[in-house]
Amino acid sequence: MNKLSKELINEITKIRRQLHKIAEVSYKEYETTSYIQQILKKWELPFQNFKNLETGGFCEVGQGSCLLFRCDIDALPIKENPDHKIISKNDDTMHACGHDFHMALGLGLLRYFQNYQESLKGKLRVIFQPAEEAAPGGAEYVIKENIFQDALHILGVHVDNQHPTGKVILSKKTASASSTSIKINLKGPGGHTSRPDETVDLIHVCGEYITQLKSHLTNSIDPRETLVVAFGKIAGGDTHNAIPQNILLRGTLRTHKNQVEKKARKIISSFSSNFENLYGIKIDLAFPTSCPATINDPSLVEKFIEYMQKNQENSNLIFLEMPSMGADDFAVYLEKIPGLYLRLGGNGKGEPHTGAFRVSEDLIEPALNYLTGFIQYYFEQM
Repeated sequence: MNKLSKELINEITKIRRQLHKIAEVSYKEYETTSYIQQILKKWELPFQNFKNLETGGFCEVGQGSCLLFRCDIDALPIKENPDHKIISKNDDTMHACGHDFHMALGLGLLRYFQNYQESLKGKLRVIFQPAEEAAPGGAEYVIKENIFQDALHILGVHVDNQHPTGKVILSKKTASASSTSIKINLKGPGGHTSRPDETVDLIHVCGEYITQLKSHLTNSIDPRETLVVAFGKIAGGDTHNAIPQNILLRGTLRTHKNQVEKKARKIISSFSSNFENLYGIKIDLAFPTSCPATINDPSLVEKFIEYMQKNQENSNLIFLEMPSMGADDFAVYLEKIPGLYLRLGGNGKGEPHTGAFRVSEDLIEPALNYLTGFIQYYFEQM
């Protein structure tokens, strides 16, 4: 384990606070990007903009074989609890998922290895990725950049305010679920509510569609697999006495295995075709966006476990028994390059994606200790 200077920890802590104050939503992270540029310029490290995005960019330190580290930079359209000590200056925008910490850690890695380049037996490239919270996410654009050809692996982290500070939460395989958006338009002839027998009662039929679809999926997928379909939006109709001609459903499909996601899509498509024939309606089905499951590379999992064991840190390693049902577009990179996704205990309060979310700044020192140490170990074992 590395002994980090108090000066470095204090500097990164101040950076984290400033990043929290200037929170910006997906694809609009202009001030955030500018601030990162200023910090790197002060450190005399080169920041390079993306070609396919207006915000974000990357920076690297060292030479030789390349390891990537992804940190997301966007915030959420959420109003922060005004009682927080450090609060966003932008109304209704908040780092309610810890991306301010992710950026601070990425900058901390660059600063550390800039000062101790002799300890880095390779090249670390830190990606400051916009729009992780969006769909489609920023990873789908970053993946088109010319920054992956020389890279061997990629690392990603996420703060976890439900676990104690200093703990590392690791999944040996799937770390988080896939998330596929579903858009369904049910179309019927419409009519007067006094004569539903002469038309198609589309709202009733929509209820049948939701109920039967879920039941059909349950009976068509191996019950040992994890599958969640939930709808977050339903819209249709303009008045109380007219049966609508159109109802819109929006929802998500989530799984822990990408092959299960593909099978579920086919089942939904087949079911919708049969359902429209049965009820005499038209169904337009689409899957506008899809983020795969985040699946860790087994060799990197074993390497991280070895690193923790060699440093007598076994007690600080928690194995995730059940993957998260949340999604992270870090998974997009994993379809191109093998990688490792870790969760970092932050001993905080409040639920993620709420104004009450908080993470302890005390996580910065142990997190940077683990990350700098593991990156050194990674290159030494090559």
